Amino acid sequence: MMKKHLISLFVIAATFSACKNQTQKNESSSKDSSAITVKQDSVSYDEHNTKNSVDWAGTYEGTLPCADCTGIHVILTLNMDGTYEKSEEYLEKGKPFQEKGTFTWTPDGGSIILKEKDGESKYKVGEGMMKKLDIEGKEIKGELEEFYNFKKIK
Repeated sequence: MMKKHLISLFVIAATFSACKNQTQKNESSSKDSSAITVKQDSVSYDEHNTKNSVDWAGTYEGTLPCADCTGIHVILTLNMDGTYEKSEEYLEKGKPFQEKGTFTWTPDGGSIILKEKDGESKYKVGEGMMKKLDIEGKEIKGELEEFYNFKKIK
């Protein structure tokens, strides 16, 4: 009878030992894969972003809100060489204002910054669209939010 108890104890101990070894292997394996993930995450933002994944070059159109007119009609063309052409017309107020200049991409490759005579303008670029951002580069929220959207027309 004592022999049966010893054998049972041995089987139980061996089972616990095997479970412990498997748990340690799983923990080690998960540590290794998280290290790989960290390495992959730290590679760079340039692998997949708007700048290199979206057909962003072209002409965009939209009408921005205006305090003393019915809107500011904007046509903005972005060129592959980092230049732009912009036409702004204050509706019901006269002829369009034309401007040309250069733009740069934000470090994450998702937005552009137009270098203008009077400062900078920021736009988030997406597939077939663009959204004017506030001075800090954040999306404009609220009642007039939809008026900051531009549609790609060519």
